Amino acid sequence: MKIVVSDNLEIKQEVLALGLFEDYKDYYSKFNKELSEELKDAIDKKTFEMDFGKTYSTKIPNSSYKRVLVISLGKKNELTVDRIRRVMSKIIGYLRAAKLTKFTTNIPHMISETKKLDDSDIGMATSEGLVLSSYVFDRYKSKKDNNDFFGIIKSALDKTKFQDGINKGTIIADATNYAKDLVNEPSIVVTPEFIEKEAKKLVGPKIKVKVMDKKELEQKGLNAFLAVSLGSDHPPKLIFIEYSGGGPKDKFTAIIGKGITFDSGGYDIKPSGAMDDMKCDMSGAAAVLGTIIASSALGLKRNILGVIPTCENLINGSAYKPGDIIKVYNGKTVEIKNTDAEGRLILADALSFTEKNYSPEKMIDLATLTGGAIVALGYYASAIMGNNDALSKELIDAGDKSFDRLWPLPMFEEYMDNMDGDISDLANMATKNKDRTASAITGAVFLSKFVEKAAWAHIDIAGPAYLAEARDYNQKYASGCGVRLLTYYFMK
Repeated sequence: MKIVVSDNLEIKQEVLALGLFEDYKDYYSKFNKELSEELKDAIDKKTFEMDFGKTYSTKIPNSSYKRVLVISLGKKNELTVDRIRRVMSKIIGYLRAAKLTKFTTNIPHMISETKKLDDSDIGMATSEGLVLSSYVFDRYKSKKDNNDFFGIIKSALDKTKFQDGINKGTIIADATNYAKDLVNEPSIVVTPEFIEKEAKKLVGPKIKVKVMDKKELEQKGLNAFLAVSLGSDHPPKLIFIEYSGGGPKDKFTAIIGKGITFDSGGYDIKPSGAMDDMKCDMSGAAAVLGTIIASSALGLKRNILGVIPTCENLINGSAYKPGDIIKVYNGKTVEIKNTDAEGRLILADALSFTEKNYSPEKMIDLATLTGGAIVALGYYASAIMGNNDALSKELIDAGDKSFDRLWPLPMFEEYMDNMDGDISDLANMATKNKDRTASAITGAVFLSKFVEKAAWAHIDIAGPAYLAEARDYNQKYASGCGVRLLTYYFMK
């Protein structure tokens, strides 16, 4: 996707995309009389409705444009940054359906004229909407989709701020699309070794990568992580990516992403039909990689530690079993009640090891952890829980702005003993609510036992990470959930 900012609309493009607010009654009469009269007639006959997002397509006589697309922007007082993203996705969707690739639009300029949003934010939303919605995953299809789009955008009032926003939004969206690629790839491609290679590609002046292999994990006593990996032929990897954009005395903020490259459920095997999309269980890892890529490209002045525990959860004669008791890195013992509750085990070791050896000020983990988060929130928000209200609020605010949204779930005192074990310190499934009620919360309770001093937030991305249907600028399947959230958080 290539985006060019111009002072004017470009007359030589294939599609002209125009915006129309509900209270804009001129209907472009000064621009083109025939178009204006056609719009008025379509509105009167209700073939074009003025509700937000409704579209009308036509052809202007004696025009170089092949088509004109008019998009309703709704009421001015209901304008939001995310509506800009959604409007841009309408343009890309129209181009794709019409098998066209080039367009020009005045919509960001119109929005800027309302003076309700900052021109930098308008630019970011414009490029995010265009780049995110232009994504396709077709590398395994013999017939490719058209996605080489080109847009000339009439600038907002402040061209410098708008161009800066365009640049930032493009970086963030490209990093999100990179994460989508990782998650959409089949697990025969994306193995722990593959993720290691992707991490090592990031090495540069401000980025260092360290990888702990199976032998070192055994020496250090990360036994829960190792247990989950026992059924696989692919050895586990614990990857640390240090992005040092801040000062030498600034502490790291650690972002830890669950990296189960395929989850069969282990001996508590998943039922038929619930396993084919389990390549997505490394969505947290993809979000960490995407966030480091975006943060580096943006030159963010923050010290960020990306942590990725990655392995497969499969079955063989050596695989861990229900009833096993494992000592985690911090010394606590865990009884395995269910081998399909594996994500919390690898995160337990990753959290405790990271805190002890890197002393981060804050730790944020992202994981496709529980089906309970989907039951609670569906597919349009991730659940957030943790031990620090200020950190959670900052992340929620970043989610609201990026529209990679979060919703808090409680960690009341009454929940905090739900993961206590009978013959061990802890169990990896709740012992007090065996009907799996509050499972998203009890999963977070388990993780909390492996954080001592750092401000910590747990984000359960099980719903938004992998979508059952397309909506606006989010395609079906991988969404890149977490990249925009964390990048906006680090940008603030």
